[in-house]
Amino acid sequence: GDMVLYPSSSLHQVTPVTRGQRICAITWIQSAVADEQARALLYDLDCSIRALTPSRPQDDPDINRLIHVYHNLLRRWAQV
Repeated sequence: GDMVLYPSSSLHQVTPVTRGQRICAITWIQSAVADEQARALLYDLDCSIRALTPSRPQDDPDINRLIHVYHNLLRRWAQV
């Protein structure tokens, strides 16, 4: 089967089933960080941390600082 996720602000349509049957389940989820730009920044920062970490020594202070910044931004922007 397949799963489709999209923002609730996106327009979509459901096409008719031409063969077999459609079985579906519908649910809603909410991101802890509501602002799309903030989520994008957190994602980019996380990707950068993950890309840099393997080439650095364990407990590298620069990586730890970036992780600290990531978590502080997440705490600032999260709505939980």
